[in-house]
Amino acid sequence: MGELQRRLWHVLPGGVLIMASAISTILRPLATFYDDPSTVEMRMTEAKKVIIDQRGVGKFLIDAPELTLARIEDICRSLANFTGVKFDPGAAPKLSCVVPEVRHRFECLMGASVQSGISMAIRCKHPFTPTWEQLGVTPDVVAYLQAAMERKANMIIAGGTNTGKTTLINKLLHFLPDTCRVVAAEDTPELEIDRFWDGVGLLAAREASTSSGMIDWRPLYDHKMRATPDYVIFGEISTQNAFAALGALNAGINGFMCSIHASSPEEVIQRKFDQLIAWSGQSMPRVAEYLVNLVDVIVQIKRDDDGNRRITDIYEPSNDNWVMKDGHMLQEAAA
Repeated sequence: MGELQRRLWHVLPGGVLIMASAISTILRPLATFYDDPSTVEMRMTEAKKVIIDQRGVGKFLIDAPELTLARIEDICRSLANFTGVKFDPGAAPKLSCVVPEVRHRFECLMGASVQSGISMAIRCKHPFTPTWEQLGVTPDVVAYLQAAMERKANMIIAGGTNTGKTTLINKLLHFLPDTCRVVAAEDTPELEIDRFWDGVGLLAAREASTSSGMIDWRPLYDHKMRATPDYVIFGEISTQNAFAALGALNAGINGFMCSIHASSPEEVIQRKFDQLIAWSGQSMPRVAEYLVNLVDVIVQIKRDDDGNRRITDIYEPSNDNWVMKDGHMLQEAAA
């Protein structure tokens, strides 16, 4: 089989060949729900029931009799084969990948680790760029963020799950000229860097079991730091890349950006990086001290009950200064 054929065809369990475009047919029972451009996330916590979270509406439950555990298992096998990762309900019951073509983030755990037999979440990446007004910020805040980007401030975007952290990073990147040397690294392709003609997007292996030829975060970090970046953009910080991200910050770079799960800027400084590094089995002393000295801006974003996102806080660790707090621009910051 030639190279072109290898890209067009994939081998399913049992040696059955499937054409790449046929994956859309296999995914159709799920696509019925996630194709709506207002859908932010689709979830399943039991067979035959789908939870939809829609922008501006909130979440609701829908019956889906065709989505049995066996059907979802078949979909996971096909997705795993297509994306080059392992999935087996007994030996490897967790699947993390990107849905082909639409680039939605797919996460599914099946089997004995879930009381109901399934825990699935599909984070939808429908094109949507909120206005600054929709993010609840004033022109003063926009001007502050633009100036921070232009001076290559080291910036962390903090928020809970599905609060629009990556969307905000992409919006901030629009402040930069197309000539910038942006070097991004993530494990799921979500950062919008195509317009930077001297930029490059790097992908790290999301799982150690991958067979797709990807490398992990350590060699990716080494390459990134030798690629002469103007801006170093990490995706979401996790146990896999927290150590590498702090290493990049400690290398004396400017223009660092990343996102992290945290409920407040204080939590970013005091606990989150320490916690993630410890969970990874690594150690680094004085993490909070590093962050205070090296991070210029932390932006906190939160999601309302109706599904809309708002920037609520902006904190400057190195100056111990609140630019914005609880949704209000502070007088001393606006002066």
